[in-house]
Amino acid sequence: MTKVIGLPKACAALMLAATGVPGGVAWADMQSLDDGELSRIQGQSGITLEMDLQLSADRVSYYDDGRGAHLEGLKVGSSENPGQGAFHRTRIDIGADASLNLDYLVEDRRVEFSDIRLAGAPSVSMGGIFFDHSLQGTLSIREGGGVGGSGYTFDSAYTMTGGRLGYRTNGNSVFLDDITMNVEALGITLEQVGDTLELISENVTGNWKVGAIRFSDDPLIYGRATDASGAPLASYGGLEGDYRISSRTGIKAGGREGQGLRIDNETTIHSANFLYLDDGNALALRDITGEYRIYDLRIDVTNDNQGRPALGLTLGGLEGELAVGSVEVGPSGQSFGSVNLAFAFEDRAFNGRNYTNAVYLQGGGHQDAGAQGLRLAAEWSLSNADLSYTDNGNRVIVSGLQSWGQGDLTVNVTRNEIRNGTRFYDGLRIGFEDLSAGYRINGLRVGDENAPLQGGTELLLALGFYPAYEFDMDGHITLGAGGASGEGLTINSDIHVRNGKAAVVAAPYDEGAGEVPQKGLWLTEMTYDGHVRNMTVDVTEEGLAMATEEAWGTMDVGNVRVGTSDDGASFGRLRMQSYEKDSSALIRPGGAGDVCVGGSGSSAAACGALGGTWETRGDEGVSIAMAKVLAPAASDEKKNALLWETNRSVDGQGRPVNGSGTAILLNDIHTSDGGDFDGDGQDDNTYGIRTDLAVDVYPTRVIRTVDGVKRVEHPLGFAVQAQSSFKELSINNIDMIHPVGGAQTAVYGAVLQNVDIRANLTATPIP
Repeated sequence: MTKVIGLPKACAALMLAATGVPGGVAWADMQSLDDGELSRIQGQSGITLEMDLQLSADRVSYYDDGRGAHLEGLKVGSSENPGQGAFHRTRIDIGADASLNLDYLVEDRRVEFSDIRLAGAPSVSMGGIFFDHSLQGTLSIREGGGVGGSGYTFDSAYTMTGGRLGYRTNGNSVFLDDITMNVEALGITLEQVGDTLELISENVTGNWKVGAIRFSDDPLIYGRATDASGAPLASYGGLEGDYRISSRTGIKAGGREGQGLRIDNETTIHSANFLYLDDGNALALRDITGEYRIYDLRIDVTNDNQGRPALGLTLGGLEGELAVGSVEVGPSGQSFGSVNLAFAFEDRAFNGRNYTNAVYLQGGGHQDAGAQGLRLAAEWSLSNADLSYTDNGNRVIVSGLQSWGQGDLTVNVTRNEIRNGTRFYDGLRIGFEDLSAGYRINGLRVGDENAPLQGGTELLLALGFYPAYEFDMDGHITLGAGGASGEGLTINSDIHVRNGKAAVVAAPYDEGAGEVPQKGLWLTEMTYDGHVRNMTVDVTEEGLAMATEEAWGTMDVGNVRVGTSDDGASFGRLRMQSYEKDSSALIRPGGAGDVCVGGSGSSAAACGALGGTWETRGDEGVSIAMAKVLAPAASDEKKNALLWETNRSVDGQGRPVNGSGTAILLNDIHTSDGGDFDGDGQDDNTYGIRTDLAVDVYPTRVIRTVDGVKRVEHPLGFAVQAQSSFKELSINNIDMIHPVGGAQTAVYGAVLQNVDIRANLTATPIP
């Protein structure tokens, strides 16, 4: 137990604040200092206090309207030598201006608690957290705030080294390792304005670095960077950044239900940079600026909408704007371009249902993962957002993005095992349970916010992006540490979608006269079952590289509709199965560069001589190289197949019955290199279907007739240059299926060879 000399409470509290000890714990025992401890206190021009701090508490509790949230197993002590204290030294001085000045040093301190529990659910916990650090800094406190002279003004500066911040569930942990940080915050004011405690920070600057984000599945290794053999633990990569911000925060008493807290905040990001590092290669967001405003954030110990005990964070509104001046990758810092996001989260209705913004934190996580974990009962309402991308000064805006949803997210740190009948993988597991969500966009605007709405997002269908999508979802994504080599990510996932409605092509939902049902080509009454195994993600010198060991899935579309998603005319049912092994993708900066549109010349002169148009699209943009290797069928679940069914009978409620109509089936579709070149007795399959996409925003050549006169114009457009090729694509059999006669094979062994398709597509406004 730390002993504190019998000083006035205000002075002692400041000492405790400087050492980082929670005041509610340290007041448990006031004792006189013995001779040895007194010898370490100096009182020349101030007081110097040194101590080896070791502290523990079974529980620290917070109560709100009779409901409790408990931090259990609290410990403060040495991080390197468990059972010993952490060294603290604090020099306390009174300045000539009556300011209280603290100069402090903290060495090798760990603050941890084993569990976070809610009183209404004592059998499960949110998991444990530990924080290791050494600190050296100064803190100056003087009377006088920023408005009426009352309150206090603070100047603070500190350096943190040797930091680790970890989250642990069921013996497994993910933690930020080797954290360093420098922070300077001058002229911070704290005062009471009416019934609000107002904190104003006019200028806060800092930089930080995380050497590695590590994973451990060994309960005996807790907060250490190496395993039992001394080898470094697997790493997700590192992070670093810097910032200069200012903010104003108001804190009031009173939650959404009686007691609790209300927080309002306005923050301006004057400058910032953020880097993700993977084996020395950086994915960098540079020249970040922006601002955001949080309205009426309430914190309560309460129940969620299903009556489950929770720590509730309910939001009145959040709006802001974020600009990233350059998105760069690789050692040369080549840029994709810049992005800007303007957003507003607020209550509103979608599809006749009201949505709000709230998160209810609960213990437990996935029910089969163990007693520790985190469950977030979430609801959100993104009422409007505009996402823009600028390429060499040309701008395209994804306009009118809206999103809504409700459901549970679970968070666990898991290891590679089957537990209680559920398959888990190494890493941070993010689970989805009864998640019902959707999003839609109004269209593209090219140039600026006042440009006319246009289509063009269908050009991104190759990346799995739909202009509108609604779905119910269960499943998980597990993020493991380590990529294809060294640092990076390894992803395993199982996703199950029900009641899906996805637009392949969609008109705007609001052209200025109010919202209307979106018309287009829809995949409705859709289910999807998808699985990914050992997909690695790495930042390389070329760009962002992804490689997938194995992936398979089935998308069953009840109706392909033209018109609206609910009552458009139907083409019938479509079922698509996919099975890939060793597919890959590389996303790198730089779009198409110099392009001969409509010709094949390699220079402006040669292009023009062949009737083409030479376009110089610049050095920014996005290039995507994909290799989809379609594997031969391994089972009825793992194969590539396409089924189209029509003329189905209907049930008593007028719904089509799958499998009751006539159908055509293209079965066991797979790629091949066209021969056995490695001598293993099977045709090689490494080339797959290779697709190269180059995406730019660029003025394109358009010819139109106005009053009988042809006119050449160059409107700004969303340009995609594409090339797809494969060596051999085989279809094992094509069957005709009848509800009475069953399946009859019409074609055996169809093969396409040496196909190469090239295209230049540009989406521009319709005049």
